[in-house]
Amino acid sequence: MLSGNPIVLTTVDQEYKTNCRIIAFVWEGATTAADVAEVVGRSAGGPLLWAGRTPDTQTYQGVSLGPYGITAPRGFRCSQLSAGRVLVYLRED
Repeated sequence: MLSGNPIVLTTVDQEYKTNCRIIAFVWEGATTAADVAEVVGRSAGGPLLWAGRTPDTQTYQGVSLGPYGITAPRGFRCSQLSAGRVLVYLRED
């Protein structure tokens, strides 16, 4: 069982280094138009797991990946974050 769900990403290159299944991403915060947030996998090639771009201010956007989520072998890292924070929710079973 995880003790820190959600994982909160607040800076670029912040990492979560454990194999996991991600079930949701939420990006929130005070932003301006064209701010971006990206989360990539730590496995070979750093595959893009989620990306967002703001159309306006006060962002609250994200995605639910369903009950099974997506696999992140070797974890994930924040590759871009202009403003706010990204909450990464992990499956806990």
